[in-house]
Amino acid sequence: MRQSRRTTLRTLALAGSLPMFARSADVLAQESGPIRIGLLVPLTGAAAAYGPEMAKAGRLAAERINKEAGGLLGGRPLEVLVEDTESSATAGVAAARKLLDVEKVSILTGVWNSSVAMALKPIVLERQMGMLVSGSADAITEGDTKGLIWRFQAKGKDWGGVIGRAMLKSDLKRVCILGLQNPFTVGMIEPFSEAIRKGGGEVVEKVFYNPGQPSYRSEVEQIFSKNTDGVFMPALLPDFTAIAKEVFRSGFTSRIFTLSIAADSEGKFVQNVGAKVAEGITHLQPTPPAGSTAYRKFARMMNETDDRVFLFACNTYDQFAMLAMAIEKSKSTSAPELLKHFPAIAHGPGDEVDDPVDGLRLIRAGKPLNYTGAGSSVEFSASGDLVNREFTQYQIRNGRNQVISIVS
Repeated sequence: MRQSRRTTLRTLALAGSLPMFARSADVLAQESGPIRIGLLVPLTGAAAAYGPEMAKAGRLAAERINKEAGGLLGGRPLEVLVEDTESSATAGVAAARKLLDVEKVSILTGVWNSSVAMALKPIVLERQMGMLVSGSADAITEGDTKGLIWRFQAKGKDWGGVIGRAMLKSDLKRVCILGLQNPFTVGMIEPFSEAIRKGGGEVVEKVFYNPGQPSYRSEVEQIFSKNTDGVFMPALLPDFTAIAKEVFRSGFTSRIFTLSIAADSEGKFVQNVGAKVAEGITHLQPTPPAGSTAYRKFARMMNETDDRVFLFACNTYDQFAMLAMAIEKSKSTSAPELLKHFPAIAHGPGDEVDDPVDGLRLIRAGKPLNYTGAGSSVEFSASGDLVNREFTQYQIRNGRNQVISIVS
């Protein structure tokens, strides 16, 4: 049957209105439903030791805000959607695209691996989204990030300088470097070398290796045969496990300094290699202010004692705390809008608070605040980098980590 011209025009008009109606419904849902937060963490792969605790911290933070603060923006609950990056840039990008395109999250949080953060950076900037990261590679925040990327971890060059000074303090002046080839570890090398030179020391040789090599024997022999005072080994758990075993089998005696994510990983390193292989290895890591009220509250929330040291989960908690307060202060879930309020919350001239629920009360009362986190003092540079983090220096003795010093 033929349609009249009027019927045809009416049908086309209705059809043309459907996409607009769908978009309006989607916008309405985003403005009135749960506030969806994407949490990207390594649940599998090389960094899997930390992902589950980061996910737990994010979920518990959201739960607290929903129950004790009544949600945000007039009662909207936070909804946390967790995806596994598999400690891989490729898998991390796929997980992020699912969160952004399918789950329609407002912002990405967590992001432990520097390689994942680097791969996501152009996507985040192109889409005007927002990303809160725990990755340390310097390049994550370099260039114009449009205020959309904030780092809740010390950047790589800060690690290098601290570890260089720690080795000098241990009277290790002739040193070598054996490092993993990735953006995070490579960024430490020049600041480390500069600190050694300024302290009157010498970097005799440096060698990089690729992750997942079938053997590291030639690299170990090349570096450790120099018989220097010490070797700095910026690494991750899987490669460091293999290298430490090779060093022990070969009978080399130069002291080893590395990162806690390599020589600790929630105790997995000693489990992997045994107490004899691990004996004497020194490792450093940015650590939370474990004696602070904020950290003690966080540890209790995680159902742990105050002396339990969380290296990354507390950073995730701070990400959610800052995010919740910024949403409430901006009255928006748009990343470009809410992230503008991070400096005022972290560096404000108002009352000092160490709990996001207390911070939300002040914001709702129209009062300024200065938030101090569970993982750090939460002070940022203009580029969105976390500053003034403390490092803890450990040494493995009889299969256990012993604190040597706190390094600024």
